[in-house]
Amino acid sequence: MPSDDTKYPPQPAALHAALRFVITREMPAEYKATLIEVLTQAIREEGAASLRREADAQSQGEWQESEIDRLKSLLQGRVATSWQHADECVMQVATQLHRDPVSIRNKATELGLGSAVDYRIARQLKQTREE
Repeated sequence: MPSDDTKYPPQPAALHAALRFVITREMPAEYKATLIEVLTQAIREEGAASLRREADAQSQGEWQESEIDRLKSLLQGRVATSWQHADECVMQVATQLHRDPVSIRNKATELGLGSAVDYRIARQLKQTREE
C-alpha cells in the first residue's frame, strides 16, 4: 500500500513556501543548510518531473497540423530499404518532432507514408510495383 507521500507528492508552491520558511527562521546553521539543500533539490526534481510530464503529454496527445506537415515533409519520398533503415528513420523523426516512435509509425502509416517507417509495408509496395 503506497504511503501518503507517494499518493500526494509535494506541490511546487508548498516546496517554495517551505524553503522560504526555512530561510527566514532561526535555527542551527548545519540544520538550516541541510534543509535548504534538500528543499532546493526537491524543487529541481519537481520541475524536471513537470517538464517530463508535459513532454509525455505532448508526445501522446493530439497531433497539431504543423506537426503533421513536418512529418509529411520529413517522410515524403522515403522508402525503407531494411528493418534497420526503417527504425533509424522512425527514431530520427521522433527526435525531431519530440514524439514517441510508436506514435510516429502509427501516424505515418495513417497518412499513407508507412513505407518510410515500416519495412514490411515498403516490401509489399515494392512487390506490388513489380507485378
